[in-house]
Amino acid sequence: MTEPLETYNFFPALQRNVTPTASGSEVVSYTSDLGNGGPILTLIHGYPQSAFIWRHLVPLLLPKVSLFIPELPGYGISTPISAGTGEHTKRAVGQALLDALAQVFGTKSSPSSSSPPRPIILAGHDRGARICHRLAVDATAHASPSPSPSPSSSHADENNKFFSHLNLSIQGLIMLDILPTKSQWDLFSSPAISQSYFHWPLLANVDLAVPMIQAFGIDKWVRGGHLRLAGSAVDSKVRMMSDDAVEVHVKLFASGETLRWTCEDYKAGAKREVDEQVEDLRGGRRVEVDTLVMFSREKLGQGGGLDVEGVWRGDTVVVDGKEEGKKGDKWVGDGVELEVVGVEGGRGHFLPEEAYDVVGERVARFLERFGL
Repeated sequence: MTEPLETYNFFPALQRNVTPTASGSEVVSYTSDLGNGGPILTLIHGYPQSAFIWRHLVPLLLPKVSLFIPELPGYGISTPISAGTGEHTKRAVGQALLDALAQVFGTKSSPSSSSPPRPIILAGHDRGARICHRLAVDATAHASPSPSPSPSSSHADENNKFFSHLNLSIQGLIMLDILPTKSQWDLFSSPAISQSYFHWPLLANVDLAVPMIQAFGIDKWVRGGHLRLAGSAVDSKVRMMSDDAVEVHVKLFASGETLRWTCEDYKAGAKREVDEQVEDLRGGRRVEVDTLVMFSREKLGQGGGLDVEGVWRGDTVVVDGKEEGKKGDKWVGDGVELEVVGVEGGRGHFLPEEAYDVVGERVARFLERFGL
């Protein structure tokens, strides 16, 4: 790649867009549109990466569904939200991404428009999956208001207007290698999980994390983060590092600003977003669309020691780092079709790269539910 990464099109078969949004972020995205008002699949990346992680899946999905693949604001290509002064919460970033999507695909409604909402299937990995989770619950509030008044009711009204204005309808949800944010923090009472996820509290302390990582070496931090979470399969690292992808991400994180704004992402996830999920649970606000969760059995599943499906279904609760046979937090609504797939074979956290074949097959099967 001789062209600067900030202007490079990682997907020559897709259109590259730079879209100013109401958030202040100029969102870069790569898109294709099969037309006919059909569903749009988002593919939203996580930390410490870029949209380039989807390079193995795009050829598999391109003939099946319209695609919207954004670069997260503040991650080195899309500019931060609120011109670098706002909070990078999953809701704020997610709304910026959907604002960009609506502009690119021309879905925004007008008083004279009678077009039906464009269906969206939200898919993401890592931090991107958390954005998808947040947006799916917010869209649920639009369809099924909270049964009891709560401080989050004003957010429900705002979300109603937001999705109506963009003329979008969330139809499905795909999340790769995450637990709900609140559940992940609850698990920090386990020493083994605290060790594996030490970067969560570190990065959430922005003023401490930024100089520490700069002193350690940003390049070593990014490379080490990839290698630490990759699986043990002999070709997992090869798949993850193909096309110089890790070096792409090293270059994107070389800027102190990228380091700072990605830490702000974790800061938002340490307090505010946990409080939001507590309010969701109190108000009965859950995911109400068909959902596919895929996770690394070796990494997130702790080699089989953590019941990831049980956590998502609310069948288990974490007490002192141990799972008890009691009902836990309920994250999906009654009657929602939830499929949870543990990826075997020594595949690690970076499923879109390490296990793209398995992920591609499962995603394609999921899309069949929507006539794709």
